[in-house]
Amino acid sequence: MAFRDLLGSAVVAAVVSAGTTYALHHAVLQKDAIEVPSVLGLPAQSARALIENQGLMFVVSEEREDVRTPPGNILQQRPLQGSRIDRGQAVDVVVAKAPAPVKMPGLVGLALAEAKLRLESAKLVVGRITEDTSPEVKAGNIASQSIAEGSETRAGAVVDLVLSKGPATSAVPSVIGRSLARAKEELQKAGFTVGNIKWRSDEDHSDGLILEQNPAANQQAPKGSTVELVVNRT
Repeated sequence: MAFRDLLGSAVVAAVVSAGTTYALHHAVLQKDAIEVPSVLGLPAQSARALIENQGLMFVVSEEREDVRTPPGNILQQRPLQGSRIDRGQAVDVVVAKAPAPVKMPGLVGLALAEAKLRLESAKLVVGRITEDTSPEVKAGNIASQSIAEGSETRAGAVVDLVLSKGPATSAVPSVIGRSLARAKEELQKAGFTVGNIKWRSDEDHSDGLILEQNPAANQQAPKGSTVELVVNRT
């Protein structure tokens, strides 16, 4: 066989040998590599056991406030699930901790948009919004809140709001032609009070009877409001 052929065969054999050695070495490395399990959402103690049972190191790199993850549970991990790393290497995790308590702002009397901004600034969440009558708060503004102003609560807590529809109204009863005493009685029974009383002479009606009322009969008015009367004095 010619020298050139011998040399070529030797080179090929060397390449094949090197490739085989690399493949075997790579296979050994792949066999020793550990697939990282997912520990997201697990309690730190359970996550540590799972990681260390795989021959890896469990390292808490940070504790971070989080309103969605229970305190003490794993919030993040690196490397991610499915990554392959050498035995003994570290899996770094971030553990959730409870957010610091926040003070509940006062919202009663505010417009809804302003109330939402204040809740967002306090790291609180708007919950259910309902409506109800309120004699003190203007219609469309916040009449009440589910967490009392000034109390401490956790960040991310849900706050239900009640919007005012204004005071409850009712139809004013007709008291024209009634005596003043009877008019007062009927108005109070309907939830109203007698306001200013004026006197006017009208010979066509008996003395002491109601000639006029304001608001007029059957008009809707806030409960507890006053009704002005004009009484006949002959």
